[in-house]
Order: sequence, then C-alpha cells, then structure tokens
Amino acid sequence: MRKVLQAPRDWLRKVRRAGRKFLFRPSISRDGILKLRLTIFLLAIAKAAPRSRVKTFQLLYPSLSAPCPASSPEICEINSLADFPSSYSHLAAILAHPGKAPPPSEVEFLRRIENRQIDQGRIGVSDCLFLTAFVSILAPSGVVEIGTLGGFSAAIIAATLRRQHGEEGAARVDTIDNSAKCVIDETRSTGFEISESFPELASMIRLHVPHDSSIVSELAERDELEFVFIDADHRHPMPLLDLLRLAPYIKPGGWILLHDTRLGTMGREASKNSQTSRWVTAYGPEWLFDYWPFRKISGGNIGAIQLPDEKSALIPFAVRLMSLPFEIEDRHERAVRRAVHRTFERLI
Repeated sequence: MRKVLQAPRDWLRKVRRAGRKFLFRPSISRDGILKLRLTIFLLAIAKAAPRSRVKTFQLLYPSLSAPCPASSPEICEINSLADFPSSYSHLAAILAHPGKAPPPSEVEFLRRIENRQIDQGRIGVSDCLFLTAFVSILAPSGVVEIGTLGGFSAAIIAATLRRQHGEEGAARVDTIDNSAKCVIDETRSTGFEISESFPELASMIRLHVPHDSSIVSELAERDELEFVFIDADHRHPMPLLDLLRLAPYIKPGGWILLHDTRLGTMGREASKNSQTSRWVTAYGPEWLFDYWPFRKISGGNIGAIQLPDEKSALIPFAVRLMSLPFEIEDRHERAVRRAVHRTFERLI
C-alpha cells in the first residue's frame, strides 16, 4: 500500500525535476561564453526584493543580448618550497606590491609544516604555498575563512598574519563552518588542529560553529575585508552563495581565494581512468573561477578572484552561473536559489 501511495509523489518529483532541468538548462555559445537565458532572467526579476526589481532589471537586461565572456587568468603556480621566493616576488608584482619579499621565518615555517600536508582534508603543498604568499603580500588585519574542517588552513593564515603584524598585532582570523563535528573525523570537534598543533596561534583565531557564511554580517562592516578564503561546500552553487554573502563586506577590488578550482576535472579524470579518487566530483569552485569575468589569478588547484569596483556587476554574472546544473539535492534547490536571489539587494 505504501508503494502505491508513494508512486504518484515520486512521479510528480520526476516531472518537476525534468521541468527544472529544461527551464534552467545552460546556454553556452560555441566560444564557451555562458549566456543568460530568458527563463533565468525573468525568475531573477520576480524573486528580487520589490524595491530592487527595477535596478535588477536594468543590470540584467544588457546580458540578454551581450553576454560577458570569462576573463583569462594570470598564472602563478608555486609547486615547491624551492620555488617559493621567486614565485612570491612574481605574485607580489601581480598584486601591485613590487619588491616585497617574504620574511626569513616564512620559509622556515613552511619547511617545518611541509611534511604535515598529507592528511585527508588538508590543503596540498602547492596550495598552502600560494595561500601563504597571498596572505603575506596583502597582509590584511583580518581574514574570514568559510570552511574550517580541522583548522589547518586557518592556522596557516594566522601564522602568516603574525609574521606580518607581530605577536602583539591585532590581526585575527574568523573561520566559519556549518558543522560542529569535523567532517573528516567526527570523533573530534571542527577546528581541533588549532589547539592541538598550533596552540600559540589559538588566540588569533575565532571559531564560529555551527554557522554558515551569512554570519559574516556580524563579524565585519561593509567594505571592511581585503581578503577572504572560501573552502567549504564545493557543490554548485554553494561557493557562489558564499561569495555573494561575503561580497558586501569586502572592499571594492578585494580578493577572494577559492580552493579546489580543479576538483571537478580531477574527479572526472580519475573516474574516466577507472581510478579511485579521494575527490568528490563537484564543480562549484571550478565553474565559479573559470567563468569569472573579472580579474583572476590561477595558482593551480587554488585561485584568486578580484571583486569589481561596482559590486552590482556581480548580479548578471551570478544569474548566468545559476543556469548551470545545481549539484545539491533537489529538495534544497529551491531554498538555495532563493538564498542567492536574496543576496542581490545588498549588492545594489
């Protein structure tokens, strides 16, 4: 009897799923430009806050006929510790800090932790080097990280800030995770590595669990942050949602670092070659980075994207990117789509 009663419901779900796939299917030109479909355009206008609908229409309408192509990334991969000093100088020049060099203690610290990068969930060696160099060059007074896990990357950021601002400096790291238990080891709390491996940095790091990226409104003022790091739920469009929630609190021209910008491709290649992969094939960070129409820097499987001076320019990009197939569960799709639309009002 239960199966008989569930059959119409399951059929209706399949119809709804097929309808969404048809209405929200992506439209990509021959040269790889992601275009804005009329269905997505109309939905964005309808779901916009009433007082921002006219402005949203004005921002989106030109994209119907003149889609914005993705930009080409500047390249600065740091593949080994031996390459760190020269690559640091190259990245400093890209970031308009020519002549800046890493403090001697930076290389020593990286050498000490180099062999601790093999645990599941930690960022790889080259990604760690890129993250360290980026934070060291910009030397912000505060950093927000989305996705804590064990807390390793938060500690790396904190250690880098301490070398730039000194032990008595006011630099801080706010790291946010939606799970109180560490995903890679549920017997431990999220952020356990901070106190276990980096106790001297614990006072610089504020852990916010269980919370999502919306809590940033309680941690920063508008246009305050110069740099944020997103390394949380990689399923599309979750990285986009994190970015849009953070954007009002980042300075115009500020930087967002995305981890696992090749994750989807690596997972797909492993599957194609019948290899067992430790990567989940999720394309969120990869699509966000690849289709980004503004300035960006590739460090391999990690990449930095720069906010435009006019943050409202993010809205046409976000709406186009939302036409790519969502990788979250169907029952969450509507709520996430609504959450993305809600971010637009703060960008106008």
